[in-house]
Amino acid sequence: MIGPVVQTDAAVARGLGSAIGMLPPQVKLALLVLALLVGMVACSAAWADYKQYVPSPNVCRADQVARAAQLGCVVPQQVPAGWQR
Repeated sequence: MIGPVVQTDAAVARGLGSAIGMLPPQVKLALLVLALLVGMVACSAAWADYKQYVPSPNVCRADQVARAAQLGCVVPQQVPAGWQR
């Protein structure tokens, strides 16, 4: 199933590579600069969005449950009946 998809992706990449290879150097440089700018904007947006990130609680391991208060970790809750992981 994945074989035809990979072959198609490879063909598209090969076609784009040859198409970009035929462009004049100034246009190649402009495309490179544009790609870098898009990447910088995407990273900046991800960084700005990351500021609202709330870390997950520090969950205790099974051998740490008795010392949870000392270690500052959260005791894991029991899984409801009928729930499977």
